[in-house]
Amino acid sequence: MKKYLKIIICFALIFNLNNKAEALTGIGPIKFSTQTMNDFFAYLRGDGNPSGDVGKRQGEPLSFAVNPEGTTSFYFYCPTKFGSGACAPASAKAVSMCSKRSKARGGSKCKLFARGYKVVWGGTNIKFSRKYDEEVVRSVFKQNRWYGSTNQEISSSTKKITATAKHKIDKNIFIKRSANNEDQAKKLALDACKLTVSSWSSKSEAMNNCYIASINGKEIKSKFTKKNDTVEQLQDIKKMLDEGLITEAEFKKLKEEILN
Repeated sequence: MKKYLKIIICFALIFNLNNKAEALTGIGPIKFSTQTMNDFFAYLRGDGNPSGDVGKRQGEPLSFAVNPEGTTSFYFYCPTKFGSGACAPASAKAVSMCSKRSKARGGSKCKLFARGYKVVWGGTNIKFSRKYDEEVVRSVFKQNRWYGSTNQEISSSTKKITATAKHKIDKNIFIKRSANNEDQAKKLALDACKLTVSSWSSKSEAMNNCYIASINGKEIKSKFTKKNDTVEQLQDIKKMLDEGLITEAEFKKLKEEILN
């Protein structure tokens, strides 16, 4: 009877410990800040420093806790001089210290993110190598949406501007270039057009005939509006020349008209 009682007590203790461990572990969405991401690398290295040699282990990582906002973290590691397995697990202590720091900053209660080299957040149980590669770690974090932006988020948030350059003499020249802003897209397209015709015998004339035909498929029409301010008019036609909307000859003609 005593034997069975001991077995029941053992199972009860194990069950209780498992429940406590699960209660410490975090679940749900989380997004690390740059600071907490650097903290995690310091944790993996086991040196407690904000930067260091990637993949060079200085100690044994024990427990890493972070708040759900991903803005505050706290961790324990065992320095190499103490030897592997010399330090006791400190999951509860890491969560407690992290929560205290987080609440002082207006954040939420922290949860356990990793135990040793294994990420336990949300039951993922992803284990990193002792000789980890930083890019591999970042890639895993991004795939799980724990850090940075996914390719899909980047492509949807960053809309490229596409400029199309053409040539007034050679109608076969049709060059598209894309950039994050319109001015950069125009410059890239014009430069590419000029490079294409740079081998012509009359380089200057050939290159001055490159112009921006459209932006994102919308045709650009060369229009010049006369203004009372001479300086402003000169600035306008210079901008049109720089953007390839008018040729050098057209620029000179307009300049003469304005000055006269």
